[in-house]
Amino acid sequence: MVQVKKKAVRQAILDSAYELFSDRGYHRTTLQEIAEFAGVGVSSLYSYFPSKLHLLYAVFEPWYKGEFGELEKRVLKLKSPRDRLRAVLLGLWRDIPNANIGFANSHMEALASADPGVRKPVPLLEWTEKQLAKLLSGALPSNGAKIDTRIDHDALATLFIMAYDGFVINRRLNDLRDIERLSDAMRFGAIGHLLKDAEPPQLFAAVRAAAAA
Repeated sequence: MVQVKKKAVRQAILDSAYELFSDRGYHRTTLQEIAEFAGVGVSSLYSYFPSKLHLLYAVFEPWYKGEFGELEKRVLKLKSPRDRLRAVLLGLWRDIPNANIGFANSHMEALASADPGVRKPVPLLEWTEKQLAKLLSGALPSNGAKIDTRIDHDALATLFIMAYDGFVINRRLNDLRDIERLSDAMRFGAIGHLLKDAEPPQLFAAVRAAAAA
């Protein structure tokens, strides 16, 4: 009975933190407010989570992994390497932050203000790099298409995640970018030339014609 109560209290704290971090952001939300919203004392909150950063990660990690899982499902339904790449970029740079931009902002705020001498509560960055590299290796290419072997999926994963951080941070300041345009530039330009044998030649002719118009 006591164990059930503990689980209920912990979940109440998590639910409270999710709502407040999403609505107010990381810095504007205090542990006192989270505790009051959950109907517990601050001392009870600390018995479950040793710091505000630990609490943020406790709610952010499952949300983020859930959104990433939905992205994986969307990508795997596509057949064309270019379509898969576009889905990966739009999903990472646009769809995941848009699912809860306040929450994504809270994560960036927390990282920017974290003590550099303290390790992150969970290795979420490493998990994302690994999952994204795996997704990219499956997306580029498929169905036996020829591809340049110089593609470093691990390096691309890190690069795309760095871009994600930048987009989220700048969006918080209302400095927006055309994510679709950038995604298309990657799939037809910076990376697209490595996929020259993975798409019908007429597609490239159409793209070149559009660029010259």
